[in-house]
Amino acid sequence: MIEAVAVIVVAFVAGVVLYPPLVSLLVRRRIGQRVASYGPQTHLRKEGTPTFGGALFCLIALAAWLILDRGRVGFVAVFALLAGAALGALDDIVNITSTRHRGLGAWERVAVEGVVGVCIGIGLAVTGLTHQYFPGLGAPDLGWGIVPLAALATIAVANAVNLTDGVDGLAASCMALVLFGITFIAAPAHEMHAAIVAAALTGAVAAFLVFNWHPARIFMGDTGSLALGTALVALAAEVHLLWALPLLGIVFVVEALSVIVNVTLIRRFHRRLLRASPLHHHFEELGASEERVVAGFAAVAAVATMFTVLLTHYAGKP
Repeated sequence: MIEAVAVIVVAFVAGVVLYPPLVSLLVRRRIGQRVASYGPQTHLRKEGTPTFGGALFCLIALAAWLILDRGRVGFVAVFALLAGAALGALDDIVNITSTRHRGLGAWERVAVEGVVGVCIGIGLAVTGLTHQYFPGLGAPDLGWGIVPLAALATIAVANAVNLTDGVDGLAASCMALVLFGITFIAAPAHEMHAAIVAAALTGAVAAFLVFNWHPARIFMGDTGSLALGTALVALAAEVHLLWALPLLGIVFVVEALSVIVNVTLIRRFHRRLLRASPLHHHFEELGASEERVVAGFAAVAAVATMFTVLLTHYAGKP
């Protein structure tokens, strides 16, 4: 565990040192976020805020893996991280340069995410990470069944994290807590391949949060949110907890469900359950500040992470 904590600290320091020059570079190059007009009106002032911030915490995690690991198991998580980042970067580029303001089409993104998920599943199968713990069932061997499961999980989690990234500091704070939970599970179990990547991301995302807290000086963009979503699937699978993702990422699950429910009600019944979706926008419309929304959601993420850690400890996870 000491090694994992050291990785977190070094990654955090690296991020704190490197983010200011990155912000300056993005400002000089005028690489800024374009804000959709249908979002909360208070968000219009965020127009032009530097984006692509997720690229740096991905590079810090990559550096940690190259220096401390370079193993096949860790590579699966690194591949997931970089593949998600590449897709997100393409989406950000389209968003910045296109007049559509929406980035890639929904089906285009889902198709690529599915391919990335299949690759993650194949990587898990090849490295023997097909045993996934489930309370009451032990750790059944899914065999090559891990491939479609990983593909579905990648599509679901990547988009859920992306939807959560709509308020300054929200996705970063929740994800930092989740990643710390995975680190806390992996390191004591001597699953250091996952622990190194998770710890590096924990520290680097925490450093990003310093500059992403309201009012944000930089956004992670789809580059960061899709990278974190895909990496989370791989890391959860590497600690044999793919089934625990709905609990561990409860904030992301609720955010995604809020969009599905609200959009379905509007399209089919011309009624809405929430004033706006995802859920964080609903609370903003009710008058909650961004800081209060982030604090509340982060508290839920912290409790869910704690329960996941306790579950794996007391339920006898191998």
